[in-house]
Amino acid sequence: MPDKQAKRWSAEIEAVYLREGREIWALLYAQCSDSDRAYDALQEAFVRLQTQEVQSIRNIRAWVLTVAQNWLRDYARRQNHAARPADFLDNIVGKPSDPTDDLENKEKHCQIRQSLRQLRAEDREVLVLRYALGWSSKRMSIALNTSTSAIDMRLSRARKRLCEELEKVGIDHETV
Repeated sequence: MPDKQAKRWSAEIEAVYLREGREIWALLYAQCSDSDRAYDALQEAFVRLQTQEVQSIRNIRAWVLTVAQNWLRDYARRQNHAARPADFLDNIVGKPSDPTDDLENKEKHCQIRQSLRQLRAEDREVLVLRYALGWSSKRMSIALNTSTSAIDMRLSRARKRLCEELEKVGIDHETV
């Protein structure tokens, strides 16, 4: 019987990973601005999940997110350094282009990442949820346990702060 429960628990963990993994990763990425570190935190949380008792966890997604966020905080304390940029923007597949355009785009992406790193974690979080995951304000309000109007206000302020940061590095926010 315990073997059957273990298999069921393992299947449930896999289902949560497949269903929620990308979104949890995005939340973690918003926190640390490092795609590899966010993935490491996600993996660590799921490894720890496998050692937990089924009955002790009410909401697996929330548990995984909390464990992963704690892992990121612990990692940052251990490393005692700021988050590093992710390179995923540089690897977006598309049609072949002029090498000069590629260089300009790479430089622009680097400047955008730098500007994003200057924002508070709360600003990055709502921007990633909206623009990387395409979440609605309503969905964000549920996930972040706040009102839709508060989310809209946070988005508005985050966009304004991002525009200010982009202007500092010479990027017209209208072209992004």
